Amino acid sequence: MSMLSNGVSGLNAANAGLNAVSQNVSNAAVKGYSRQTVVLQTNDGALNGVKVTKFERVVDNFLNADIWRTQSDLNYYESYQDYLGYLEEVLGTDSLNLNDAVADLSAAFNAALSSPESPAYRQQVISSANAMVQDLQQLDGALTGLVRKLEFEMKAVTDNVNSVLQELADLNQKISKEIALGRDAGTLLDTREQAVNRLSAFMQVDVMQEDNGSINISALNGAPLVMSGKAAVLSVAGTQVTATFNTQQFSISGSAGGSLGGLLRVKSEVLDPARAELNNLVTGIADKVNAALTNGFDLNGDLGLPLFTYNAADPLGSILVNPAMTQDKLAFRGNAGGVPAGGVGDNSNLVKVIDSMKGVASGYDGLIGKLAIQSKQVQASVKTAQVLNDKAVASRESISGVNRDEEAANLLYYQQLYQANAKVISTAGQMFDTLMTMF
Repeated sequence: MSMLSNGVSGLNAANAGLNAVSQNVSNAAVKGYSRQTVVLQTNDGALNGVKVTKFERVVDNFLNADIWRTQSDLNYYESYQDYLGYLEEVLGTDSLNLNDAVADLSAAFNAALSSPESPAYRQQVISSANAMVQDLQQLDGALTGLVRKLEFEMKAVTDNVNSVLQELADLNQKISKEIALGRDAGTLLDTREQAVNRLSAFMQVDVMQEDNGSINISALNGAPLVMSGKAAVLSVAGTQVTATFNTQQFSISGSAGGSLGGLLRVKSEVLDPARAELNNLVTGIADKVNAALTNGFDLNGDLGLPLFTYNAADPLGSILVNPAMTQDKLAFRGNAGGVPAGGVGDNSNLVKVIDSMKGVASGYDGLIGKLAIQSKQVQASVKTAQVLNDKAVASRESISGVNRDEEAANLLYYQQLYQANAKVISTAGQMFDTLMTMF
């Protein structure tokens, strides 16, 4: 190849380098942009100049995977903490504290010891029982509301996942086509990475690169989510999440990760156990008080009625003060072998009722303490996940992000390369003119 041709090839290479620099600088503030470099290669043969092989995105798939994993962890713990923290706050609210409500009822029973036949004291017992039931109903409403909110949020998350999965399938097709035609797919590849970022916030995924430029995405349990140009569709029923790919269905409820996984786990690890413990507390309180009262006699000389009623299938959501209970039917009088132990002023069974209430709400403090410990642990996990995600993003930016100082140096380098090759071309022209004057 002639000196002139070598110079032209070098000029083209320098021009390509300048284009790469300008592209990087103009996109320096674009989130998710991967800087590009020009790949140069010596032309075949001896002294044949240089050729531009391709424009290449500077990416590290390992660093991208680290971002996706840490993003998933962060959203998992944040979603978990949203519900855990709220439940801890509700149960710890002074106005809804079950210990206080039980203490008030016990105090009302104790006040009646001095005058068990007094209508005022008896009404205070019924009023305190109603107040306790009202607190339990509010706790039930808070728990029920959290579950409904969780189910609504899960539906919204799965809708977002479906949208991103279809977007990724479409991008796969576009990228494969561009690569097959030998065209630059850098912008599409950046867009796809950002889409995977969004997906990883919703659920943790495994990503595999294919030779044709597309990626395959699966859930942690291997359920296919995106294969080439096809995407799965997620559906949710209650807290059960199913991925349908073609005609096959895969449950991913136990292996979702991300915000979806956090929502699933908070249901099974926080909301359901909390309701179970509150149900146990409700039945414990109601059963012990009822058992004591139904063993005594009321002012009319009749066997006592239970103070509380509830549905065993849902104690917290159904407990009520017995509608048949009135002041005169509170059984404070003792039982002497099937007959009242004394007159209307007898309080021997009332003493037993009071004894039955000792420690009945002790598990409530344990529940609050357990939630507080869980909340502290999850908050620490949120902070750790945030640090790891920030570090992962920073690591990617150090490789794939645009460094203006570096681009300024590259700009100077390619300018000098351009000028040098222009000088070669100029010199080649002068040599040609000199040779022509010799004839």
